[in-house]
Amino acid sequence: MKTTTEKQNIKVPIEIFLDVCRMIRTGNLNNKITGCNETTGEVMLEVSFTKGNKIQTAAMQNMYDAVNEWNDQRYGEENPEDIGLN
Repeated sequence: MKTTTEKQNIKVPIEIFLDVCRMIRTGNLNNKITGCNETTGEVMLEVSFTKGNKIQTAAMQNMYDAVNEWNDQRYGEENPEDIGLN
């Protein structure tokens, strides 16, 4: 049976970057930093995981939940992409 690897790009706020790194390690996910945005304080990660691996899927969901929760706390109802930073 051939395993399928998926890649996803995630923008991680620097304030929770270490927490996300722990999730990556716990889930045994492959990752690399693809960039950063100093203006928004985000690190861009490319994370790859094996489709169907329950531990990796849970780690990915935990990362998305943490990023979404942080963004909700930080920006409220506004979309961070729409906020003009001066």
